[in-house]
Amino acid sequence: MRFLIVNSDDFGYSREVNTAVMRAHREGILTSASLMVAEAGFAEAVAMARATPSLGVGLHVAVSYDHALLRPAEIPHLVDASGRFGADPLRVSLRYAFSRAAQAELRREMEAQFERFAQTGLPWSHVDGHQHMHLHPVVWDILLELCDRYSIHRLRIPHEELRAHFRAGGDGFSLNTVASLFLRVQRRRCLRTLRQRAAQGKPVIFHCDRVYGQLQTGNMHTDYLLRLLPRLKGCISEVYFHPGSPHAHLLPAAEQCGGVRDMELQALLAPEARASIDHLNLRLCRYIDAEQESQISRAGPLR
Repeated sequence: MRFLIVNSDDFGYSREVNTAVMRAHREGILTSASLMVAEAGFAEAVAMARATPSLGVGLHVAVSYDHALLRPAEIPHLVDASGRFGADPLRVSLRYAFSRAAQAELRREMEAQFERFAQTGLPWSHVDGHQHMHLHPVVWDILLELCDRYSIHRLRIPHEELRAHFRAGGDGFSLNTVASLFLRVQRRRCLRTLRQRAAQGKPVIFHCDRVYGQLQTGNMHTDYLLRLLPRLKGCISEVYFHPGSPHAHLLPAAEQCGGVRDMELQALLAPEARASIDHLNLRLCRYIDAEQESQISRAGPLR
């Protein structure tokens, strides 16, 4: 049997996202969510998660585009006067790479985000990053230190194939395609650091064989999902979505019904998706379940 984690990013961003996440979990195939701790829907999301222990909830570290947790006066090299990070991942990446002041503030901001998640009392499912900025070398090194501090060793490391994406009817070449090539380089460095950690006797970091969603972000519609599922390459895979968020493409007005407004929530609720998962003998699970299965099979950290 192969295992599939279906995750929603941006949990806690807004009431709309929170409502979509809970519906996709209760009525659809969603098993997991990544929580933003500095956004308007945070408190509501935590209350929902506490009432729904079957949903795996991890930390969605935000160090670009959206809001920081600390006040602007505390991290002036990271955010603008409204408390938002830079929207351009390239500029943000260069700032983190070359500004010592920004690096020091980045550490404090990430420490604050980890601590806020810990204070919720929710079981740690996993950690990942908004716009995959957690793969940035400076961010990644801090991330590993904080994961050790909080004893959480399940991380997302994106890895999807262009061939599977295009054969599933995915969007053509775009900025997401270019970004995916850059992420491959970052992924190799991350895996190298994990091997070094293992050689030093540090706790093993679990990650999935494959993680799908970046190439089709915001447009993970039902037809794409149904064509992608048979092409999943990993023994343990993750497919992530953004239901209810501004990133999710809206359905045409004539197709909106039952409170479903975007393509990604529609895909998560589609009966055909559940039927395909059953037909393919994929077991829906959370990060912690997948890690336990990996240990039982003595597979160790998947490469």
